Amino acid sequence: MKTIIKTIRNVVLPIITTAAMVAAFSSCKKAEQPTPTTPTTPTVTPQPQDETIKTISLIGLRVDSGFCYKIGYDLPEIGDSNTSPTVSKLRLFENGVELGPAHSVHHDIRAFGLGQFSHWGNTLYFSTSDNSDPLTNGRKYTYTMK
Repeated sequence: MKTIIKTIRNVVLPIITTAAMVAAFSSCKKAEQPTPTTPTTPTVTPQPQDETIKTISLIGLRVDSGFCYKIGYDLPEIGDSNTSPTVSKLRLFENGVELGPAHSVHHDIRAFGLGQFSHWGNTLYFSTSDNSDPLTNGRKYTYTMK
């Protein structure tokens, strides 16, 4: 009888305990986390020479929040909207190197920066390639409309 009790205590109880723990933890659900859409490796694309390149005046530029800066800008074409979220053809450059991705979610621009931008309506929301302040980093920002 003592052998049976020892077997139950040493073999069966740990199995039951392990099974109960697995069942308990498998029903746990991790809170849904948003997946950031930050670029993993910046794409270095030279500024096109054959398109009309225009310089962005930083007069009127203001901090939106986080790494995001915004400026109301009189661009020749209308930007993205809720009904047309990828209509903008704007390509943004920092010292001749293309920033992006374009059409980025504004929350991601604010939270992660790293060159993401959005031409939304007549406002340009953007971040610098290294999340520095575009008013003090000494870089030139230009754009083309593909």
